[in-house]
Amino acid sequence: MSKDARILFVVTFLLVSIGIVMVYSSSAVLAHDWHGNTQFFLIRQFFYVMLGTIGFFIAAALPLDFYKRHARAFMLLAIMLLMTVYLPIVGHAAGGARRWIHFGAFQFQPVEFAKIACCIYLADYLGRKIARVHKGEIFVFIPPLILIGVVCALTLLEPDLGSVAFIVMMTSIVCFVAGIQLRYVFGAVALFIPALYFLIIRVPYRLSRLEAYLNPWEDPLGSGFQIIQSFLAFASGGLRGVGLGQSTQKLFYLPSSHNDFILAVIGEETGFLGLMGVIALYVIFFVCCIRMARRTEQPFEKLLVTSLTLLIILQTVIHMMVATGLVPTKGLPLPFISYGGSSIVINLVAVGILMAVDRRAHHNA
Repeated sequence: MSKDARILFVVTFLLVSIGIVMVYSSSAVLAHDWHGNTQFFLIRQFFYVMLGTIGFFIAAALPLDFYKRHARAFMLLAIMLLMTVYLPIVGHAAGGARRWIHFGAFQFQPVEFAKIACCIYLADYLGRKIARVHKGEIFVFIPPLILIGVVCALTLLEPDLGSVAFIVMMTSIVCFVAGIQLRYVFGAVALFIPALYFLIIRVPYRLSRLEAYLNPWEDPLGSGFQIIQSFLAFASGGLRGVGLGQSTQKLFYLPSSHNDFILAVIGEETGFLGLMGVIALYVIFFVCCIRMARRTEQPFEKLLVTSLTLLIILQTVIHMMVATGLVPTKGLPLPFISYGGSSIVINLVAVGILMAVDRRAHHNA
């Protein structure tokens, strides 16, 4: 194991530890009100972390060729799981969306698996076709775009536009890193703009989110309520914070305080200094991944590290931008920290795969 891999391991589980503490801090009152047990979300998060840790070690122990050989199978499994949410027995709907399936006591969100499946598939496909990509052949991108388009279409039906936008962004960046000419990327964006009109402007609840983003104080008790409470949390925290466990915004003011807006609670309780500490850990995570990518020799390995790094860092950036009002509200968890089984398990598995890549690169060095 290289030095970067050891640092990555430590940073990852530091973030997981911070997540366990902050999930309990932000959810204890809510858990008591909903379930009569202040530790309800803490216990479940600890279970998810244990499950994710097992997945981490299994993913790290598997040979890298396993992911390459089964890349297409992962994509097909992702599509099947996304279809499963519509089955009446295992599929589960909440808040007007049908995004979950049940495995016993565990509730799983298939789109999270679809994200990592897209990472592995893109790395395998583009790695095999890298010479044609560098020649500027545009038609080489048709097969992966069809499969990823199916994933996006099924995700959009749930509906989950935010995850679709995330997958599109991640795919575009990976294709650009692989060597696609920039004019093709701009062309794809131009084609996507009309679709955004019908997906956002023509859908009332999404339009209200956009209006709240542009001017949250126009409807402070309605569509702008969530982001305003997030602003108040950051403002209350100041430089040093109000103290761990002392947040007032989590007391039924800030919705989704233990997942979608957990960063605001961190800002309130630990202040600007605490936020900078969390951001520094993600920056170290990113730098270690970049250094690992530079040491890889094969296109598959390099693209796999790139896509998995994007999977985690891009979600982190979007979550932070949502919490600070820089982009419209969208429920993306903060990797390793937010409450949620699907997210924590998949992200830890992703880090495990990064360890497998590092092992191969370290062995070849």
